[in-house]
Amino acid sequence: MLSPIELIGIVILIIILIILLKPDTLVKLGRGFGELRREMKRGESIDEETLSIANKLGIKTEGKSKEEILEEINRKLKSQG
Repeated sequence: MLSPIELIGIVILIIILIILLKPDTLVKLGRGFGELRREMKRGESIDEETLSIANKLGIKTEGKSKEEILEEINRKLKSQG
């Protein structure tokens, strides 16, 4: 949760942006940030199938990114095959 000081800062920033920029620009900027956030969330989330494969192979997944887990799965499969 944001503190009251942070909220006031955000409101002041929004007011300044509205004064300086056209409303269309703000809408496009907000939409761009929303898409960026969704893409980052999608990249961070590890799907259940990847987790189950890692668990079956005995790979610990705690604290690892999706890419790190996938690399370990590939290494493990290459060493087994």
